[in-house]
Amino acid sequence: MNIVSALMTNFYIEDEVQAANVLTQQQISNDKLIALTWQQVEAIDRKREYLLTLMVISEASNHHISSYLSQFVVNDIQSWLGESVVEITKPALPEIMDKLVNLQSSQRDKINQLYIENLSLIESQSDKSKNISMLKSLALFLQIIGLGLVLARDLSWRDYNK
Repeated sequence: MNIVSALMTNFYIEDEVQAANVLTQQQISNDKLIALTWQQVEAIDRKREYLLTLMVISEASNHHISSYLSQFVVNDIQSWLGESVVEITKPALPEIMDKLVNLQSSQRDKINQLYIENLSLIESQSDKSKNISMLKSLALFLQIIGLGLVLARDLSWRDYNK
């Protein structure tokens, strides 16, 4: 019985513990990715506010945006969108804003997907924990039965020697 208990502990219980640890690591990884993705959503918000502020200031002062500043903003927006932006002008602004909003929406969808995945990982981890607990209880029960049998044998052996 003790050998069966030891084998259970070494093979089945350890495998279940490792599988539970993998689930925990995946959940931690998803949490980090959620935090990073949320930072990207907030950064896109700041880009949109910056563009609006830039356009309002240039309109209020009746000056065009300098070519250097315009090129800097275009490069920045292109790096976020992954597609070309010709220039930052009032007529082009709604299209740029729509693209940024769509990017934010896709990032939020990614966050939602990771959150749902984490919920399923938590559920799987809970099942693994229950299974581990059951296996440990069974292993302990087998050890107690094994020790009881050894004790019974020793006591009966002593009775035969009298």
